[in-house]
Amino acid sequence: MTFLKQFLLVCFISAYFFSCEKEGKITDVNVYAEFVSEMQNRGIVTGNILVYKKGKIVYQNSNGLRTINPKDSLSLKSQFRMASVSKQFTGMSIMKLKEAGKLDYDQKVNEILPDFPYDNITVRHLLNHISGLADYERLIDEYWKPEDSTKIYILGNDEIIKEFHKVSPALNFQPGEKWEYSNTGYLYLASIVEKISGQHFREFLKENIFDPLDMNNTVLYKYQIDSDPNMPNRVFGYRLALNQVDLVANDYNIVNDVRGDGGIYSTLEDLYKWNQALVKQTIISKDYLEEAWTPAKLNNGELTNYGFGWGIASKENEPKVVRHSGGWVGFVTFLHNEVDANSGFVLLSNNSSNNIRYILEGFYNISKGKPYDKPKQQLSNGMAKIIFSKNIEEGIAYYQEFKLDTVNYDASEASINVLGYQLMGEDRLNDALRVFKLNLDEHPNSANPYDSYGDALLIKGDSINALENFKRCFKMDSTLTYANDKAIELEAALKLK
Repeated sequence: MTFLKQFLLVCFISAYFFSCEKEGKITDVNVYAEFVSEMQNRGIVTGNILVYKKGKIVYQNSNGLRTINPKDSLSLKSQFRMASVSKQFTGMSIMKLKEAGKLDYDQKVNEILPDFPYDNITVRHLLNHISGLADYERLIDEYWKPEDSTKIYILGNDEIIKEFHKVSPALNFQPGEKWEYSNTGYLYLASIVEKISGQHFREFLKENIFDPLDMNNTVLYKYQIDSDPNMPNRVFGYRLALNQVDLVANDYNIVNDVRGDGGIYSTLEDLYKWNQALVKQTIISKDYLEEAWTPAKLNNGELTNYGFGWGIASKENEPKVVRHSGGWVGFVTFLHNEVDANSGFVLLSNNSSNNIRYILEGFYNISKGKPYDKPKQQLSNGMAKIIFSKNIEEGIAYYQEFKLDTVNYDASEASINVLGYQLMGEDRLNDALRVFKLNLDEHPNSANPYDSYGDALLIKGDSINALENFKRCFKMDSTLTYANDKAIELEAALKLK
């Protein structure tokens, strides 16, 4: 099982926030506060939140830790890493160059960047995520080798583009054939801005976007691992350890200096200013924004739900709603803008949260005047805590005791499966085997638990039973081709012995 980094949450959230309600009702503010308090009572850290209606801020809250070593609390002035929310600023940078007559959206990328190894990709393809470019993270994982194994590297655009051009990987598909989220495309967009403007992307953003809008606490950050005296409000990512007790840093990644697809740090107030500038068209004219918020069209005429760095959450002839999420290391962020209603929200977190759905759904229900659902406790978290503090037998007993309480607990097959892999990652293979077997016994008609149990058996050295489980998984569900691939490879290896 591979745990993929989270880049885009927009596509998975169907609820729309902030329907038509009277502006700033005190009951709304009270209910928002009650909801956040309820989340905190259940151990869910909500981070920084700002809600505005008809252009006016109606609720703000800050909850969590800015750093874990030493422990320091968040404040409303805390500067969070935006992750992929940064992409709309990259899109705007390209739009500003278009406005200045310095590029065309349908211009080929290799006309601007001569070393770009593909002849049929345009700037628009990059903006719309329809270029077909391979993922640069996978490429770095596979091909890039450190010169000094003792050194901690932080790679940026220059190093990654050098490697990308050296490998020149095949396109995933021909440009315009399909939509596929592409961090690589936005990396190249930043390089296009630098090539045309003659400025570092950091300076271009400051001069053309941040300074004109008085976004004084927003910056494309030159990443450093340790605290920075020049940025005292910078937020660091972290996560709760599997034992549910310890806090672990989750802030560094080798590609933390890539610009264009992420890397911007900002605050609640500055992102509110940004949304207001878009609504009031003070940063660029309406015609440019309308094009940026128009769904991309594929070669077959099919429309996507993405523009120039914004996810488009409204259909044609509906009030305009644009938004974007971000997820990187410990940060999960969300920026929602109901353009026509001038209402929206900003959500910033740094604790590797998997509770964003609960927070979003809660705010949605409050805005509709409906009661919000209390988040369920993950039964797998309780199991993990007991496994680490006591033993696997006690952890399984805890599961058996509470698994039928579906009102208060989530005991889903997927969550228990994840726990098994997490235990493997902590070198607790025997505990992982027990958890996988528990999941298999609880869901005997589901195919995936057999594959997961097979993975653990294979690491244990029980190749025969691992093979049996891989085969059974694929027999039960022929779409799970990864199980069949494992079975074929393992069977061939066993025959060679």
